[in-house]
Amino acid sequence: MEIKNELVEDYEDYCHQKLINEFGNYKNGSHSPMHLYHRFKYRIIDARPREIIEPPNFFIPQEHLSAYRKIVSDIETGNSLNKYQSRNLKRLDYDDDMLSHWRIQHLHLGQNLESDGFVSRTSDLLFIHFSDNKAHIIGFFSHGDWCDLDIIETIHENWPDLLVKYKCETGGKVLTEEEYQILRSKNCNVTVRVHDGTEYYPPGLGVVSNGSPLQAIMNVQQVLFNFENKFNEISMNINQILEADPQKRITEIATIGLEMDEVNQRFVYKIKETGHRFTLDYE
Repeated sequence: MEIKNELVEDYEDYCHQKLINEFGNYKNGSHSPMHLYHRFKYRIIDARPREIIEPPNFFIPQEHLSAYRKIVSDIETGNSLNKYQSRNLKRLDYDDDMLSHWRIQHLHLGQNLESDGFVSRTSDLLFIHFSDNKAHIIGFFSHGDWCDLDIIETIHENWPDLLVKYKCETGGKVLTEEEYQILRSKNCNVTVRVHDGTEYYPPGLGVVSNGSPLQAIMNVQQVLFNFENKFNEISMNINQILEADPQKRITEIATIGLEMDEVNQRFVYKIKETGHRFTLDYE
């Protein structure tokens, strides 16, 4: 039996449709829809419940207390946080450099939801480190504080476990905030050294030469690697998969595709010649 692999093509179509839904008729330039989608997806904070972790003696300015409580409630409940994020989310070519280099998100503190779905903009911002199930509050900062070393210092002093895997010793010089800003503007990846001499690789992993987040590029590579493994597994078990078809449809050619199960919000595989949809047992 001839078995064809169209998993990547179908996933590209899925990414293209997601971008159409978000941006309308977009221009992809030299980038594939998969690359653009993962670049966009990297900027989005997944809506899931998280535990709030504050640093000791955390001070909340009175003028931001109400907005802070609302943000905390949305984080703990697992509500979408998009409305607090930068309006640049509406730009397909936008890269958040502080996120790309240091894995820190910034949220606006406005309390009025405006017509475009974002809260009103504020000069002060809330900086947060998000993981799968926790939100570590870094503090309140101003626009332009994207390279403020207090960001890394706060994590280093209070939650060093978040940085331990990035620890290094290159012997590089201690850089100023202004030097970090210059290097970041040139898409250079540099280590960061805190007050006690501890040095870390960029905890956000940094960027590639065009400014795209390295993590997003790695996510694409992981998707491609997984698809190759899935196709090999399907090929080795194609007879059992065909036998599992409730309608017992047969084919001389099996083109393996992918589609979204909208009800369960997960991908399923499909033999395009017969329409048989299936998952792998362990998924």
